[in-house]
Amino acid sequence: MHVHASPSIFKRWGDVEQTARVCQAAGMSGIVLKAHHGSTTELAGYLNKKLNINVFGGVVLNYFVGGLNPYAVDACCALGGKMVWLPTIHAAAHKPLGRFEFQDPKTEKFPEEGICIIKEKGKDLVEPMYEILKILHNKQVVLATGHVSAEEIKVLMKVIQEQRFNLRVLVNHSHFYSPALEETDIEELKGKNTWFEISYFTLKIQAAPIEKVAQTIKDQLDAKWVITSDSGQPDNKDPRALISFKDLLLEQGISQELIDRMMITAPQELLY
Repeated sequence: MHVHASPSIFKRWGDVEQTARVCQAAGMSGIVLKAHHGSTTELAGYLNKKLNINVFGGVVLNYFVGGLNPYAVDACCALGGKMVWLPTIHAAAHKPLGRFEFQDPKTEKFPEEGICIIKEKGKDLVEPMYEILKILHNKQVVLATGHVSAEEIKVLMKVIQEQRFNLRVLVNHSHFYSPALEETDIEELKGKNTWFEISYFTLKIQAAPIEKVAQTIKDQLDAKWVITSDSGQPDNKDPRALISFKDLLLEQGISQELIDRMMITAPQELLY
């Protein structure tokens, strides 16, 4: 899950077909393609007709597709998309806006203000989010939190529970710079329809040490953890990224059984 490939506004080691073929050859049953610039749903549909691996796509709600755009979400669902990501590089919590400290995009236009999914007082969602939740209600499409803040995620989950929206939520790279969840946050957020992603790339850029990630897993065993690579960068290729992540977790005392649950069982429960 959570693989980047070209075409992309950021430099990638391979294109979507190369990436899917390498993962297929490694014995993976499926991958999720993500692109900060918009939709991967169409590419996933094309590859599924060509290859013997399940390729999932979706849409990222950055300014490139109009931000929190219910029409983009509706189209994603209609075309068979599996993921809807909240803003990533255009999220208000993402710094620097529109880029990464370690990598610049090919684009030349950068926003002066990021996208926030909650109102100014911080106790409710902005109106477009309600439209998006209504579209996703009772659909087998995952709402992923992108790069929004921990505060925004908490308000989102509160609304989902209070309004009884039936959908699955994936909290993206929980130890990344944003949302940078602490164990108290995970304790508050975990629930039946909530999964927490831990990514190898978070470790690679030293956003969090492996010791902290492993200890959080051990302390929060009842949380639904999903291991991903967040790969695609020139020096972060799948399947090597996932293998390296597995080895690091084993060194930290995480059992192979638990790794299998996080790498195989939990993603299947989330996507199918």
